[in-house]
Amino acid sequence: MILDIKNIKNQHLLSDIEKMKDMLDDICNTHNFTVLQRVGHKFEPIGYTLMYLLSESHISVHTFPECNYIAFDIYTCRDYSNNTVYERIHRDLVDLLEAEESKPLILDRKFE
Repeated sequence: MILDIKNIKNQHLLSDIEKMKDMLDDICNTHNFTVLQRVGHKFEPIGYTLMYLLSESHISVHTFPECNYIAFDIYTCRDYSNNTVYERIHRDLVDLLEAEESKPLILDRKFE
């Protein structure tokens, strides 16, 4: 799932990498994703990049506080019967960020 989250009202999350780690940890715990490694870099004066390496693949977050924008990607190799998990993650992120509704791009990759 690829998300462009814009017009974020909860703007402190655009610069608070620790709060975003808490949010990603909650997502991983809720959906039983196995975190293998967390890597982040805080930019000066603002913004950060955060990557979670999962046994199921990865999550990446790139913030652009000057544009009130977050690029969020999650890729898993799990075979879900529908997109409910991704839709829930999308709704939770939009709610927590108090953001303008964004439309997720959900790609269904096949191994066939």
